[in-house]
Amino acid sequence: MLRVGNSAANTSGEAGFTLFEVLAVLVIMAMTAAAISTLYRTPSGDAQVKTAALLAASRLRDLRANAMTSGTEGVAVIDVERRAMNFGNGLSPLAFSKAIEIAVTSADSEKISPTRAGIRFYPNGSSTGGTIGIKLGGSAYEIRVNWLTGRVSASSIQ
Repeated sequence: MLRVGNSAANTSGEAGFTLFEVLAVLVIMAMTAAAISTLYRTPSGDAQVKTAALLAASRLRDLRANAMTSGTEGVAVIDVERRAMNFGNGLSPLAFSKAIEIAVTSADSEKISPTRAGIRFYPNGSSTGGTIGIKLGGSAYEIRVNWLTGRVSASSIQ
């Protein structure tokens, strides 16, 4: 029985939210919070050093491969003061964080200044050789370039 002016209760089941809708909103909010928190977190010193060393080693391998395929010499110049590596084959320079310490040992013929030294790769695959030390806090990596084979390797040092 209905009185005049009153309407029947909404019985179509469309009032409120379903459990699935609430869970979907909570999942989206959790994913957003996780994404935002990773944006503002700085990587650890170990991760920074490892990334820098592996990237530098990879770029040196590219320079060696380019020297072998093009038949021309390739030179990587490491600037300890500016914490950068410049490549003679047109690759963009590689800049390291200001917090990272760099040390270079190279052939005397490749020393440009007290803070700059180079590693040269020849078309036959060999190189002038050298060692690049990268350190931040207690974490350190060493990049070695074999003079005879031109092989580039990176390893963690204790």
